[in-house]
Amino acid sequence: MRYSSAQRCTACEHRAILAEGTADRLVSESGRTLVSYDCPEGNGLHVCNPDFERNTSRRQ
Repeated sequence: MRYSSAQRCTACEHRAILAEGTADRLVSESGRTLVSYDCPEGNGLHVCNPDFERNTSRRQ
């Protein structure tokens, strides 16, 4: 799966909508710089870099 071609979430600033396995793999490959979190609209998972973004619904 290419992140750039993933379906986008219109409710969350057009972030990629990811399956759990894909989100976990991105988090792992980033050295845990990225974190995954549940979409507040129920559209799967998103990832973000908490050093640059604030999102209270992030998964730990």
